[in-house]
Amino acid sequence: MASRVLAIRKLTPPYDLEQLASAYGELEYLELPFGVDGITIGIGAATKPRILINSSAPATRRKFTLAHEIGHVVIPWHTGTIVSHLENREVDAAYSQMETEANRFAAELLMPSDWLLEAFKAASSVEHYFRSVLTQAGASKEATFNKILRPLPQPVICVQVDSASRVLSRRRSQTAPYPPERNAEVSSETFQTDCRFESFEIDGQFYMSWTFIGRDIREVDKRPWREVFNQILNDTGMQGYLQNMNGILAAAYGKNRALDEAEICGAVIRAFTKYEMFDVVTEHPLFEQFVIKRVRELKLRG
Repeated sequence: MASRVLAIRKLTPPYDLEQLASAYGELEYLELPFGVDGITIGIGAATKPRILINSSAPATRRKFTLAHEIGHVVIPWHTGTIVSHLENREVDAAYSQMETEANRFAAELLMPSDWLLEAFKAASSVEHYFRSVLTQAGASKEATFNKILRPLPQPVICVQVDSASRVLSRRRSQTAPYPPERNAEVSSETFQTDCRFESFEIDGQFYMSWTFIGRDIREVDKRPWREVFNQILNDTGMQGYLQNMNGILAAAYGKNRALDEAEICGAVIRAFTKYEMFDVVTEHPLFEQFVIKRVRELKLRG
């Protein structure tokens, strides 16, 4: 719904959010009690609803709240008067569902997925991407951190860490491996597969990121993939794990099939390297030949 709102008005960040809000309601800033971030009054009535934003909140929070309140007005099944708290509280299920929907709407309104894809392509690094989105979207670091990796087809992990390099919070794109657990100590050596590591600081908060890159493999063995695979199994004594390995490869391919060939190959290799028991397989000189042959065969199937 947020993307439709932007498309109808041909808006991309940065744009005037207050002007957009005025198309949906009567906007007013004032101090609101009890930690309330915003209130929208009269949703679904014959006249424009009133959108009240807590003026004492920080600028980035006010902006997200305003986008959130626009969501309440636009989402058809949100009606009446809604009092919004951006932070989680003990509330009934229906209210919680509306707040979750409005939060998602706000994140997409401020940081549209299509726009994020282009911003990532234009950025020279994850840090550059993060800073660019912060500057143009005007959302908080927390909201930006929560959203920026979600739409990316590329496998990327970003974690916020403390001064001892322990994970405080973590985010990943859909095709990335699982990120380190909270409180785990991380470094450039956390992932042993092909990746670009970054460590950076934004306004006193520390981050680390890993962008996983593809593996360009030149196919030199002319035999069918099954023959190559059988040789690997025979050489390593891993015949009993044939189905397991086929399952790992098929799952990695299915998850990353929209990527290019090199990126799919990289994802398949990463999927195997998660398991120490398959080290003898991944270290076999024909393993990459098996990977490229199998990936190409699956791509031909469509």
